[in-house]
Amino acid sequence: MAEISRYGAYLPKYRVPLGEVQKFFGRPGRPRSKTLSIPALDEDALTMAYEAADQALGDEARPPGALIAVTLSPPFGLRKVSSTVVEALGLPAQTATYDLGGHPGSLSDAFGLAESLVTSVGSVLVVASDYIVSFEERVCDTLAAGGAAAFLVTGSGGFARLGATAKASVDVYDVWFLAREREPRYRLEVLFETTPKVMGDAIKGLETASGTATADYRHIAASQPHPQVLRGLGKAGVSNEQLAHTSFVADIGNVGVASLGLALALSFDHSGEGDKVLAISYGAGEAIARGIDIIAAPPAVGIGDRLAGEAIDLGTYYRWTRGRQAEPH
Repeated sequence: MAEISRYGAYLPKYRVPLGEVQKFFGRPGRPRSKTLSIPALDEDALTMAYEAADQALGDEARPPGALIAVTLSPPFGLRKVSSTVVEALGLPAQTATYDLGGHPGSLSDAFGLAESLVTSVGSVLVVASDYIVSFEERVCDTLAAGGAAAFLVTGSGGFARLGATAKASVDVYDVWFLAREREPRYRLEVLFETTPKVMGDAIKGLETASGTATADYRHIAASQPHPQVLRGLGKAGVSNEQLAHTSFVADIGNVGVASLGLALALSFDHSGEGDKVLAISYGAGEAIARGIDIIAAPPAVGIGDRLAGEAIDLGTYYRWTRGRQAEPH
């Protein structure tokens, strides 16, 4: 068994109105997100990971024995993001470091790895951070935004106990990178059809594995690349009330691999002892559902207060993002 003892989250403070982007490119229709969370020129997946990790550690006296960094948008190649975060945080040089990526649901993989490591290293800091920039008008579909979340996983003494898991998968290409391209390719019609179905299969599998009905969870924290994905979860028995405090994609966009982490942070902020949280990730045709029991009052970080942010104009947005998907700066 493993438990989460602390957590942190970070959102850049700047927001670009998506409606203005659509208007600029002559894209008709209602914006799928009110705004997009936009990192400034001096922010990237690494700096956001540091901010979230620093908050999660807080005044923790004992440093973690391992750090797992999860991102699909590292600002450099051939170097471990996890090692760089360890150095930036001033953690001991012997801290074990792991980098995970592969698909937008990789935070679930990181929790599984952390669960297996805590018995040998004492505690594991898991950090998920992402900002995949889309090219020109494609941002209207991919809702590319930035954010990060971090969780300190321990063997005992936490506020949330990691429970049973269930997995479902299908061989499909809905979001992927081709070779060394830095921009993801999205097949939205496939994403909309596949994601809710596979996530629903994993959620039903968790009912069998845990003995807990989907309706018994106070909150459901889900990967959310697009608002339509969340709407589709209704077929799996997920209610609007269970998503009320964890839904953010329609407000700030798609934060990639950090999506599940931000949803979890929001769920913890609104949980109390005795509540149950269902975490459901999705990426590359694979969904992983995990039950989480809240066994003590979580130390709320108030990430919901940072969803609104500060508006920037379209010119500033393009000055910060143009060419960034090809060469981060």
